[in-house]
Amino acid sequence: MNKQTLKYPIFIGLFLVPFIPFLVSTAFFFPFITTKAFAWRIIIEIVFASWLLLALLDTAYRPKKSLILYSIFGFLAIIGLADIFGVAPIKSFWSNFERMDGFITLLHLGMFFIVISSVFKEETTAGGGASWKRWWNVSLAASFIMVLYSVLQIIGLKTINQGGVRVDGTLGNAIYLAVYMLFHIFIAFLFMWREWKNVALRWVYGLLIFAQVFVLYYTATRGAILGLLGGVFVVAVLSIFNPEASRQGGSNGAGKNKDEKMVRKAGVAILLVLAVLAGGFFSLRNAEFVTSSPVLSRFTSLNTEEIKTQGRYFVWPMAIEGFKNRPILGWGQENFSYVFQKYYSPEMFSLEPWFDRAHNIFLDWAVAGGLLGLLAYLFLYVALLFSIWKPARQSDGGKSTSWSYAEKSILTGLIAAYFFHNFFVFDHLISYILFFSLLAYVHNRNGGETLWVKSMTEIQTWRIALPAVSILLVLSLYFVNVKPIIANVFLIEALKSLQTPGKIEVATQYFKKAHRASRLGRTEVVEHLAGNLAPILTSDMKMEEKNAFFSFAKDAVLKQNEDLKGDARNELITGSFLSTAGFLDEALVHLNVSRELMPGKQQIYFEIGAAYINKKEPQKALETFKEAYDLAPAYTEARVIYLIGAIYAGDRKIESEIIGQLTEREIVLDDRIINAYYSSGRVDRVVSLLGDRIRLDPNNADKYRELLKQVKQ
Repeated sequence: MNKQTLKYPIFIGLFLVPFIPFLVSTAFFFPFITTKAFAWRIIIEIVFASWLLLALLDTAYRPKKSLILYSIFGFLAIIGLADIFGVAPIKSFWSNFERMDGFITLLHLGMFFIVISSVFKEETTAGGGASWKRWWNVSLAASFIMVLYSVLQIIGLKTINQGGVRVDGTLGNAIYLAVYMLFHIFIAFLFMWREWKNVALRWVYGLLIFAQVFVLYYTATRGAILGLLGGVFVVAVLSIFNPEASRQGGSNGAGKNKDEKMVRKAGVAILLVLAVLAGGFFSLRNAEFVTSSPVLSRFTSLNTEEIKTQGRYFVWPMAIEGFKNRPILGWGQENFSYVFQKYYSPEMFSLEPWFDRAHNIFLDWAVAGGLLGLLAYLFLYVALLFSIWKPARQSDGGKSTSWSYAEKSILTGLIAAYFFHNFFVFDHLISYILFFSLLAYVHNRNGGETLWVKSMTEIQTWRIALPAVSILLVLSLYFVNVKPIIANVFLIEALKSLQTPGKIEVATQYFKKAHRASRLGRTEVVEHLAGNLAPILTSDMKMEEKNAFFSFAKDAVLKQNEDLKGDARNELITGSFLSTAGFLDEALVHLNVSRELMPGKQQIYFEIGAAYINKKEPQKALETFKEAYDLAPAYTEARVIYLIGAIYAGDRKIESEIIGQLTEREIVLDDRIINAYYSSGRVDRVVSLLGDRIRLDPNNADKYRELLKQVKQ
């Protein structure tokens, strides 16, 4: 093995990174997330191990000192401390299958930054080739493939994965696709400017930008679209105030001066175009083609009333309160759920039930890392901008590594667009990769001396370092990737088996294997294990097998509840699991703890009331359901549950009052209400409701007549 041999896995791995966004496998749980994340981690671990050996042999491939390098090290160190001293350190480190985030992801991003910034050389570096240029162009080529796939979604030849009309490519989320396009628009703009004199390449990059903007538009992601417009505005303003355009060029600088003047004129033109677009949209905002457009209407509908119905209206103030509660090092990564439960508002009943992010990256880091974590994250942007605009250094070949003023403006526009976009979303793996790629790219232009210069001999490298690095690589691949992949696959197989007749026993075995395989994803395994207890207990499995599975499931649920002390959602899962199994008193203990932790969550009250009904204590159930109703009387589900409680408790006054607040369809078509009447012995009411069903739902009239016949008998 020699240096050249070590370069192969490094360069192959790095040039595979741009194609990670296309990886999706339905064999995985959360296929759009986990497929990409596991592939990314495996590639980076192999690449990093190879680079480590290469760097020990050759100082040319070691990290260079720079403000960006130090800012990344500082960011990782502070967030690492925040995770250690946070609410749930293990959760902060591993995250879960849904997000595949946590400190483990930050470590891989740090490794990626070190490798790509150490081995790639800039175009101006003598003898170094143009690795960065090739890599960015490969990434742009990949973005064009993503454009083609997205166009197929737009015209209906491919399914939009998240449903609706907002294209999501192979990323599974329109917002994720939007930021992917946003980055590549500015990178294509940068290379178009560089190749401006090459007419063919100018057209290639220009058409690519047009296609990327087209797809970005159809993601209907307001934050990214406004970020693009804001970034372009920044580029235009910087171009207009270009000091180089005012200088008189000599015999060698006349051409450059002419280019800079062209940049200034382009900046003025861009501002005029932006002004026309903004003015035209404002004047036509009520036009039929605007209000009927699924994209444009999202901008015209953005008003105070709509904002009050969005999750951000509620979770942003929560995040601020959470930050104030732990201001120095925050709560640790992946622990926003603790803030969410502490400051939950009952008026959020129409939104998704559980938020694990603030949907604002700056608030997310303020919660995860406190003031120190937020400042460390913001300093990444400061280091980027400082490094872009700092005076040039000389490259190894004696050439200047400085970008032109136009190039600096474009990169600044990209940072501004990304910064604005992040006010409304949180980062994910693909946006992280692009952001750290940009950090590495700018660092490469400004890196100074080698971080460490002491070398190992070839013999020491092969005899000591190679075995040590190989062992660490194998351990990392096994514990960070192989075991979690096994757990992930077993979980998806368990869920598939539950839907297959005669496979209940197989599902239970998969659940056990998934739980034992890995710490990553265990919370989701337990959640699905608990949530699917009823079909397993009511299946035709042998009683001893049911008892064995229940014993395992109960131990797993209670163990997780112990590990995640103070987690309202986990207490709710535990209580619901025990209630389903018939351990009602034990269930109520956990459900009441959940209510104490999250007193505004109606779902918890529903579970407590259901337990009381099963205990034959309908009056206590009614009192609990009333509490849920009083939290937010406009919540239809709370009204229905309150009505059910009144039926079981025999309180005709409340029953009549709530019936007056529900529509006929809400009452007649709800099986739970009919079941409540039937269980309470009010068969005449059941007969009446089934008769109304035949009238309201004639397509299923035969089924209702059969039910009616059975009830009368």
